[in-house]
Amino acid sequence: MQTMKDQSFDALVEQFLGMRLPQQMAGAVSLSELPPYAQGFTMRMLKLMKRSGYSVTEFNPALIRWLSASIPSMLPDAWGGRIPPITLPNRHSKLDAYVSNRNMAVGNDPHIFVDMGCGFPPVTTADTARKFPDWQIYGVDRSFADFVLYDKDGHYACFDQKGVFQYFQALMNLSGRALYADPEATGKRFNKLFADLFPLLRDTDGTASETVEKDGNKLIHNHIRDFETDNLTLIKSDIMELELEPAKVIRCMNVLVYFKPEIRKTILSQVGELLDEDGILIAGLNGLGLQSRYAVYQKGADGIFPTEFAFSLDNLGHLVFMPWFTIHEDDPEGMLLAELSGAIRATRSFWPEFGNRIDELLQDQDICRRGTDGFLHFPENDMPFDEYMKKNALLWRQMEDEGYADRVVDVLGRAGYDAWKNPVGDIAVRPPANSLPLCKRN
Repeated sequence: MQTMKDQSFDALVEQFLGMRLPQQMAGAVSLSELPPYAQGFTMRMLKLMKRSGYSVTEFNPALIRWLSASIPSMLPDAWGGRIPPITLPNRHSKLDAYVSNRNMAVGNDPHIFVDMGCGFPPVTTADTARKFPDWQIYGVDRSFADFVLYDKDGHYACFDQKGVFQYFQALMNLSGRALYADPEATGKRFNKLFADLFPLLRDTDGTASETVEKDGNKLIHNHIRDFETDNLTLIKSDIMELELEPAKVIRCMNVLVYFKPEIRKTILSQVGELLDEDGILIAGLNGLGLQSRYAVYQKGADGIFPTEFAFSLDNLGHLVFMPWFTIHEDDPEGMLLAELSGAIRATRSFWPEFGNRIDELLQDQDICRRGTDGFLHFPENDMPFDEYMKKNALLWRQMEDEGYADRVVDVLGRAGYDAWKNPVGDIAVRPPANSLPLCKRN
């Protein structure tokens, strides 16, 4: 029997999507050279694409580069099973706005907001603490790095108490891509910088934050202390062992995706026990503030139940990566998003116009253009990442201003879903029966 490794990427694309890619794209991915975990990701991605009615002409060089270069260095297997806490400031600002829009009544005691799996550095948890100064915010993670090393370009790496390299996060620019292209060399580079800076620290056994600098590089010991404030406490704990007062809101983003569906349900049940009556859990996936998907669970007398599944409009774009991001087969949120996307793509009175408008705006912004072969083509020189982010934001703001989110809601409604646009502008549906876990109390 022919295994996946023996097949070409192009043959798999044809198998799932019915058509082959142009040679310059097909040849850029060699399945045999990808590690097994990246091969598995590729197969899950193609299954979701088929489920969503994805056309092969939506494939583009940016997606190919993400699949061949970024994914092999982003998944836990690349870090010895450790989940890399990739983050950016303001990444969850829309979710903070979602909570703010629920107008939860304030009592004598401050509301409690728990950010599960807040990652490190916990910049999004700090954002939330500033957004809700009258709430008590807890950032919870199973591990916080003891040492953080920033190089002179702003890329950083984390080390444990013994000075063992754990992971690095590069800025999303050309130099950052180079670091991800050769992670072994990058690890050696950060280890050398650590060896140069560590002797400059005065108190490596203390609990206070201490910073030393040399040649533009900066090493911080106990960096976690720099983030705590009067209303923000950071706790090192496993989710299943956490004990706190009942929370009004729990946010659990970019965490559950790493667990198999049956384990995810157990975790959801435990998280539900930490919620106040009528409290909510927001759980899902969010890249760098782009292409988010999330479920909102409500605490009731019998347990927690999903009341809303929402996704940002840009999940339907051409230059998307996060809709296909899963770690395990049959990821519930990934499957539901693909199902909804399939209903939208199948609506011939809407989808061609939607796709053509995206093409026009991509060309207007000089990001890429549709060629005579039917595929997207990019300029020879890479656009700086910050410039792309600004142009991408303008593109999707334009799409929303032109009413496309409302039209998607209408399309889903006509397809039989209970759909609406939620208070932060994302497309929301009442989760169909059995699409997301239901966690009843024992």
